[in-house]
Order: sequence, then structure tokens, then C-alpha cells
Amino acid sequence: MTTNHQFCSICDQRHITKPSSDWCSECNQALCTECKDLHAIIKALQHHSLIPIANYLSLGTSFSLVEGHCPLHDDKYQLFCQSHDCLLCLTCLEEHMTCENVVRISKLTKDVKTSEHFIKAKTGVSEIILKFSKLQNHLEENLIDLKTKKESALREITQIRENMNNHLNQIESALKTELCEIVDDQCHRDINMTLQEVKKEKANVEHFQQQIEDLSKYGSDLQTFFGMRNIIAKTATANQYLQTFADDGKLDKMTFTCEINKLIPDFLADVKSLGIIQSQTIPGHITLESAKNTEAQLVGLGNRSINDIKLSLVHTINLSGEFTGCCILPDEKIVLCDCKYNSDCIQILHPHGELILKSPQHPAFILMLHILITKP
Repeated sequence: MTTNHQFCSICDQRHITKPSSDWCSECNQALCTECKDLHAIIKALQHHSLIPIANYLSLGTSFSLVEGHCPLHDDKYQLFCQSHDCLLCLTCLEEHMTCENVVRISKLTKDVKTSEHFIKAKTGVSEIILKFSKLQNHLEENLIDLKTKKESALREITQIRENMNNHLNQIESALKTELCEIVDDQCHRDINMTLQEVKKEKANVEHFQQQIEDLSKYGSDLQTFFGMRNIIAKTATANQYLQTFADDGKLDKMTFTCEINKLIPDFLADVKSLGIIQSQTIPGHITLESAKNTEAQLVGLGNRSINDIKLSLVHTINLSGEFTGCCILPDEKIVLCDCKYNSDCIQILHPHGELILKSPQHPAFILMLHILITKP
């Protein structure tokens, strides 16, 4: 968006420069105080929610992903094609007349902030942050354990050293150096690299959590819907990143052993080493698996199975005859076919059952948008 939202969008069209005070997510415009008052008294705009312009300018990218108007036809988006995953204005609809999964945006985004998908997205972000925290604690505890074991090993080495004569000074120093090199240079380096990577990924997911809160407080339904889809996709990627830890062995706990030569108490002149220092990895007692699959599905995509459709009775229409065919028109009018006993083969009714038309013509074929009839 190249427009400077610090100034009123409406006044700018009149070549007047006024600082903006509020933002309308539905109109996608910045408003000054005077235009805000006019906006509030226009009946068609009264339901729009406004937010302070400072809050809007500080929001994340979730709010700038979707524009409310079609840039090709300069018309408001009103429909969504699930087959092609794209927004449509009424002019765009002409290219999607054969698509079966075109729905109104108002229907698709209705109650989106209280929908199961939005709640799953919010819960999924929180759960992944908890996983990162758990992983971070696991790695930090490993560092503490290494430090404790290192200090214990150093004390043991020093204790042995104190019981020996000056001939042991050289091999004591060599063993300490080897220990510090393995723990500090090898173990710490590997763990710190992984820890920095985990902290970075965790910070990214924490940013998603802030976007979720911003969407919940200030976003329009359309912005929330598509912002949510973007966050879901990114959290799914973060979740896949977590699953690679077990496969790559990054959850294995780094440790080492310090075995003091048991012959040292009976020191002999040919003893050249106090012990052996080796780094080890042992399985970490940590799991990053979810109790249930919390990866929210991207809503508004794909074909639904007929088994996913739940029916509910809206109203009952009492009719006489034996109808062999039925069709619901786009304007919700009902077309019935009764060619067995009734001379009025085709009947067209209002959605609540009031008769509009009876016709003796015989139907040959019925489409969703057209009725083809032939003479008897």
C-alpha cells in the first residue's frame, strides 16, 4: 500500500491535506475527525468499526494481506471461489460461472473470530510456543548439568592431584585442558547453536501470537480470515520444524564421562595420563508430540464430501402430487417437476412455498441456472 495513511484518504481525493485520526478496515480508508463524524451518520457505514490510526499503523502484516476491492475492475469483493482460492467481484464472477464452490464472503467470514478454525489457530500458536519453551528449558538444563558435571570432574581431578607429587602437574593440566575443550568448545558450541536457532524460531511464533491478538481486537472479518490462514500456514511450518529435532538427534542430551585412572593411587613412573575425557549423547526425556492434532486446517479450500454436510429443517411446504424432480434456483425459488399424474408438469414456488407459476410444458433438462422446456 503506497498511500500515506497518516493523512485522511477522503480529503486527499479532494486535494486537501488533513491528518488522519482513525482507520476503517471495511472501507480501507484513513479518516480525519470531520470525515469520521460523517462516516458515523451514514446508515450503510454505521456498522463499520474504527480504530485509532496510531494503532493501525503499528499493526503487523496480517492486516495488509487482503484489499477489499478488486484492482482489475475497481469493485468490491463480494464472493470467494474455493476451487481457485481467489476473491471475486461481480465482474470476476463471469469467469467463474462453471465453478461449483463459489460462496459469498459474508457467509464465509461470518463469526470467524469465534469459529473453531480461529480458536484452533490461536490455540495452535500457544501450544507451539509452549513446545519451544519446553525445548529451550531442556537445552538450558543440559547446559546446567554439563556445568555441574564439569565442576564435579574438576574437583575430582584436583583432589587426585593434591595426593600426588609434582611429577603429576603436567598430566593434571593436560587432562583439565582436554576436559574444558570438550565441554566448552564442543558441547557448548553445539548446544548454543541449537539454542540460538530455537530462540529465533520461538520469537517468530511469538510474533504470530501478537498478530492473533491484533486480529481479534482490531481486524475486520475479512482481514481476520486471511490473516488467520497465513498464521496457520506458518505455524504448521514451525510445527514441522519441531518434529525434525527427534529425527536429527538434536534432542539427545550431551554429556561426557571422566574416568580417573585407578592406578593413580599406586602411582608408577610410567603413568602418562590421569584419565580420559569423552563427550557423549544420551536420549533426552522430552517429547514434542501434541496430545492431539492441533494443526488447524486452512478454511475455505477444497471440495467437501457429502458426508460433511449437516442438514437442518428450515421450513415445511405442503404440496399435492408426486414430484419426480426438484431444483433450487440462485434466487432460492423452487422448481418442481410432476409429470406422472399432474397436467401442470412444472411448478415454480417462492422459497416459503407460495405458488408463482404452473406450466404444462415437459422439462427436458434442469441446470442450476437454466430451465430448458419442450412442448408436449
